[in-house]
Amino acid sequence: MDQKLKGTLPGKPNFTTPPLINKQKPRCPPMIDIKSADELVPYLDAVAKRPYNHGLHAGWDLKPGERVLLRVDNWHDPMVIEACKRILEKYGTKYEVKHVDKGPIVKWKGHNEVEYYLARTKELAEWMDEWEEIEKENKYDKLLWGYGGPVLRANRVKIQRMPFITPELTASPAHTIPYEIIEAIDQWTWDKIRKAKRIRITDPEGTDISYTNHDEYYDENREFFHPDLVSKFWGGNEEFGKTYLPGHVLGRPWMYLPKEDATGVIAGTSNHIGPVPWIQMKVDGGIITEINEGGEYGDKLRKLKAETDHLQYPGSPNKGLFRWWEASIGTNPHIHRPRRGFLQGWLNCLYERMRSGVIHLGFGTIISSAVEREAAKMGLPVGHWHVHLYFPTMTCEMVGGGTETVIQDGHLLALDDPEIRKLASKFGDPDLLLSESWIPAVPGLNMGGDYWEHYAKDPEDWVLTELNICENYHPLFMSMVGADPKYCNNPLWKKTNVHDACSCGGHHG
Repeated sequence: MDQKLKGTLPGKPNFTTPPLINKQKPRCPPMIDIKSADELVPYLDAVAKRPYNHGLHAGWDLKPGERVLLRVDNWHDPMVIEACKRILEKYGTKYEVKHVDKGPIVKWKGHNEVEYYLARTKELAEWMDEWEEIEKENKYDKLLWGYGGPVLRANRVKIQRMPFITPELTASPAHTIPYEIIEAIDQWTWDKIRKAKRIRITDPEGTDISYTNHDEYYDENREFFHPDLVSKFWGGNEEFGKTYLPGHVLGRPWMYLPKEDATGVIAGTSNHIGPVPWIQMKVDGGIITEINEGGEYGDKLRKLKAETDHLQYPGSPNKGLFRWWEASIGTNPHIHRPRRGFLQGWLNCLYERMRSGVIHLGFGTIISSAVEREAAKMGLPVGHWHVHLYFPTMTCEMVGGGTETVIQDGHLLALDDPEIRKLASKFGDPDLLLSESWIPAVPGLNMGGDYWEHYAKDPEDWVLTELNICENYHPLFMSMVGADPKYCNNPLWKKTNVHDACSCGGHHG
């Protein structure tokens, strides 16, 4: 079906045929029917054995006698909380559970991200203050708390992620894939980024942005970020700020220089909270100069931009809140968008940003940085907002010459690296261990349909339909989108004593 250009705005996607229909076919993992907390224990057992890291890979590294605080709220499924308690008991920890009442479970719309992150920034700052007090009290050795934002890495108390919201998000090979594999993927990605002198990101939904990865960001060996910048932007949390986050590799450093030169266009149809009508933002010298379309999300951002363009923020070379500062890369191939209960409570688009090859672009103040906390104390509006890229291509001009591709059409090329595949083969079939379990279905991009009429004008309507079919009619979904049945019957999604809810081999068209 021919695509028709909707309006005259330059840079709007316009395809005669879906450009990725033969490159990135949609797929989603089977639903695993979990009946009890006991069935979740094998997944959490793998997490309990993983080494601690300061990033987004859940790695609890539990030790007998450790004093552990598990923080949960009423948005967590009780079955998951019970399974966590059983793991903490199994490993002989001395644990407590802190229950927080977040009020009624919210049903989100994508445009709610604007208000959410104006408030979330304050909440994260309060968490960091609370962690510092816990450190002084010497009551705990480890906190299992939250699944996003910075942690206080240098503290004696280790802060680890608690991304286990529902049985669906817990019963996943994202948490059982050997840590050696995802650590190698992280390192491969970081090595490419830190050795790049210039980077370009494109995406079929309209993003095309280029920027210099300045020498001044780094130390003399380009091993860590420059200590002067780390001290300025991450004062008090330098161990966190000096390098990349596991599972969330920084394609652009979380700091500013006066010579910022990022120029181009950011465009997409989703943020951390949910899908939004197609939005486009123009960037000049690292500053967002223009926001086009985007429905209610765009309206709210334009209003906030007008209210803050005259304000000078700490650490910023120019006035205004709307600076582009983030291009972070997911690295775990088995992360997927939640299906059951999507857009309710914690079940939004935040989780999916960790899937390998997905890039999320962030703008505003740098989350929980020293300069953001300073701005908040000055009474300035602080927060940051996002656009997700599901099919980005990231190319790098390298220090010393040559060009390398890091991501191609949403596929992180670390997954094809011979050394990483050799490592994966020690644990199983590298074709399955290193293949994405989830690739979103987008009409007009990687499946039939009209990008504008069937998707971009109201992505939420399509996404909810897609997830409903995937959850409740999984074999039908896989057949409809032409997925290879090996992904539907991927043994990584089957566990001993866990009921297999899907068998797609006979349904593949």
